[in-house]
Amino acid sequence: MDTELNKASRRLSELTIAIDLCGFSIDIQWMRVMQKTGRWKIPRHAHSSFEFHFIAHGGCKVETDERSFIVGPGSLYVTGPGIYHQQSSHGENGLIEYSLDCTFHVRKENELSCQGELGQLHDFLLTSPCKPVQDANGVIPLYEQALKEALERKAGWAVAIHSLVPAILISAARNMGFTYNGQILKEKSRMELIGDFVEDNIFHPIGPADIATFMNLSEKQISRIIFASEGYPTKRYITFAKVEQAKKMLEDSSNSLGEIAALLGFATTSYFNTVFRKIEGISPGAYRAQSRSESDTHHT
Repeated sequence: MDTELNKASRRLSELTIAIDLCGFSIDIQWMRVMQKTGRWKIPRHAHSSFEFHFIAHGGCKVETDERSFIVGPGSLYVTGPGIYHQQSSHGENGLIEYSLDCTFHVRKENELSCQGELGQLHDFLLTSPCKPVQDANGVIPLYEQALKEALERKAGWAVAIHSLVPAILISAARNMGFTYNGQILKEKSRMELIGDFVEDNIFHPIGPADIATFMNLSEKQISRIIFASEGYPTKRYITFAKVEQAKKMLEDSSNSLGEIAALLGFATTSYFNTVFRKIEGISPGAYRAQSRSESDTHHT
């Protein structure tokens, strides 16, 4: 094991890195080096973040639910939110992998207008398949520069590493085929389009497959987009949207609970009651009574 590399990795992993850029906050969960020799295996797991894997030396076998592949030196791959994967040894040369794990958060003041280049990059990463690509844009040397800064810790080393992170992300995405279309500034994000579709079809029995068909994406890609934006699966997103519509109807309409349940596609009124109570903490009937009481108080 390279002790100098291990020391640089430890110092890099101890550094708190958070970057505000183009309407996004990019939080780095970790930057670290993994060194492996002999026979080894990392069990199947997933993250709620993006994990970039840069192979500096040797190689390994990677298995996801969709494919398996071998990665060798000078290549990289990315596992997005919710992508289950496992790694195991391959060949006799061991493995040195540089990894970077990060999350993208839209800043509140920009959540309706974050359709710039970084917004398109985020969408690109969400929908890119997990597969190996060659490093033709120098991302591995950029990472090694960050390791060098962490090891030497010269004046301004932390600032230098913060400046290297966006370059690492962009270089990785370029290797994966990312190109920028300025027209995205005039378009809605994929998450906004999904939200519009669900809202427009709230009184229809929609599911993940319907959203996937509308967006011309796979259900897994839809799941990644929703999970990265909202933090929960597609079916729960649809259920939450239906409960929000139910709240509006309980406040503003004279429909009975049974009628609201039927209109929103719940199998029975009892099931509607159960789902509503689980999400809102009170029954639909109690919510209606409470909202009307508050309305009467407001108007007196």
